[in-house]
Amino acid sequence: MRPFQKILVIDASVLVGCFFLIWMLTTGANFLLPTIQTDYIKSLPLALMYTALVGVLIVLGTVLLFLPRIKRR
Repeated sequence: MRPFQKILVIDASVLVGCFFLIWMLTTGANFLLPTIQTDYIKSLPLALMYTALVGVLIVLGTVLLFLPRIKRR
């Protein structure tokens, strides 16, 4: 695997993990009281918006981290 592909796979897996974490947090689910009914569908747009923001930050961080190495060559 080329380094670019490895970075892409890592970024994608982090973004998927962040989506599910943000989705759980936006539902207001309480892990100590699992009897509370949560509405996963209503919280989906908010979770997608925050995941898009996290994705932009991940891409910016990756570009800023690896851009100087590309310029030195």
